[in-house]
Amino acid sequence: MRIPLIKLVCAIGLLLSMSVVAQTSNEGGARSSTFVLVHGTFQWGGQWVPLASILEEQGYTVHMPTLSGLGERNNLLSKQVGLSTHIEDVKNYIQWYNVTNVILVGHSYGGAVITGVADALPDRIAHVVYVDATVLNQGENLVDDFFTTEVSKGIKGAVDKFGDGWLIPPEFLRNPPPKTMSKQPFKTYTDRIDLQGPPPKSGTVINATENPEIFGVIREKGSKRAKERGWSLHIVEGPHPLQEKNPSKQKVAEILLDIAQDNK
Repeated sequence: MRIPLIKLVCAIGLLLSMSVVAQTSNEGGARSSTFVLVHGTFQWGGQWVPLASILEEQGYTVHMPTLSGLGERNNLLSKQVGLSTHIEDVKNYIQWYNVTNVILVGHSYGGAVITGVADALPDRIAHVVYVDATVLNQGENLVDDFFTTEVSKGIKGAVDKFGDGWLIPPEFLRNPPPKTMSKQPFKTYTDRIDLQGPPPKSGTVINATENPEIFGVIREKGSKRAKERGWSLHIVEGPHPLQEKNPSKQKVAEILLDIAQDNK
């Protein structure tokens, strides 16, 4: 029996399409999640390289955007750069690179940023992870709501004395600071977040243990909100930048990989 040419072409095309779909599924099914890692105060995307290399070795795609005014993007530093600027940075990054099924991770101040991004792009974000980070509610900011009065006064004093009234000097946290640290616009700490929807249903809080005098309020609120929202909560022994060195780096990586496995 002779098959009409047009039917033969259509059949071949259908088989090829099914083959491509099957191949894509086989290659990406176990690695369908994509990590987007958002750095904290003074930092840049390269802060995540030690942790990202572990995730990439397991076959995951990892994005590490740098926020406006910091790191290699310090040419964009201005008094207008605030929390909303950084939320737009990551939001636009995800949209322009068409990243979906995102495990969105924020460290320290980066927690404020990912809160706004998850609110703006709920259909793209599969899970949010706060690594010793600020878990904001509607209308909150960092300087008034996530530090003790003494620490907040110290930040404001450093801004006035060493930051021309609008920059937080990295010496406030580390002295001498690493060369990769940049001055942070104080507006990122004073801007109050404007959220339109409820918190993500799927989330994780990872708290460190060292320097409780500076980060104690951040951890206390993070733990409380994780429990209120039904999120996972982990306590990892180590410094505030848990993702930089072992053994805390490896522990954080294990938590993230477990999240990705559950998110297949």
